[in-house]
Amino acid sequence: TLMNMQTNYCHLKIPFDTLEIYILSDGYFDIGSYQPIIATDAAPADLQKELNRLHLPADIYEAPINVMLIRKNEQLILVDTGEGFYDKKNAGKLLHSLKSAGFGASDISDVLITHAHRDHIGGILTENDNLVFPNARFYISRTELEFWFAQEPNFPNSRRPEFAHGSVSLVKKILGAITHRLEIFDAGDELFSCIKTQAAPGHTPGHIIITVYSGKLSITHLVDLVHSPVLISNPVWGTQWDPDFSLGIDTRKNILEQCHEQKLLVCASHLPWPGIGFIDRYHDQWQWTSKPYISPLLLTF
Repeated sequence: TLMNMQTNYCHLKIPFDTLEIYILSDGYFDIGSYQPIIATDAAPADLQKELNRLHLPADIYEAPINVMLIRKNEQLILVDTGEGFYDKKNAGKLLHSLKSAGFGASDISDVLITHAHRDHIGGILTENDNLVFPNARFYISRTELEFWFAQEPNFPNSRRPEFAHGSVSLVKKILGAITHRLEIFDAGDELFSCIKTQAAPGHTPGHIIITVYSGKLSITHLVDLVHSPVLISNPVWGTQWDPDFSLGIDTRKNILEQCHEQKLLVCASHLPWPGIGFIDRYHDQWQWTSKPYISPLLLTF
């Protein structure tokens, strides 16, 4: 079938002043219907109306896994690592996309971990527990690391605590395997003289967003602040993937407001490929507008 022929790997190159940014596909995931995971608090009829308005499928939530790579002189900085081998059917395509962009796993010098969910850290280890990126140093926020390594990570404000509890042992295993090459930063710190980090808690306690800058250009990576255009237009509908449901909503509203006010170019891990665009406002609702570009593999300014 056509689906089986799809490669699901691809890269988009973005020349960025003195940097090069790439968006790499790790494939996608699907969870069946949106609710209850996505748009948890929406009345089903309202959700259907919004999906129709936004030209999104009515009965299935599928989302890409978009991974950012930054080239700065001799450094190659990967922002998260995709699913790895955990979803062989639909995801785990990052290394193929990396290769299509002209790079190999051993070329990666640095891996910035935005938060410790499986579709972001799953690509750190092979199935045999070897390092996928043998030459990389890893970076994680202090809040995120301390949370997962607490005696008993705690999810009092979750709408579905079994999600969160189920991932604790996996997170400890993966992060435990890289402690000898892990650098800890605090949200708000600048990294590599081209990345500003910002706390965006709710999706995890130490979840960060980042702004990559060079010269007059900047792009803000919202990571998992929003999992669908429907949560941009309706941020209060929330997602069960946020262990702190209400904090996730507050953070989402505040940062979307900031992106809209400042007319920021943004990208995100799970917005429709390649997930680059703007937060606009129509009729008292925010609206996802993807950035137009001309060449399939190249976005220029």
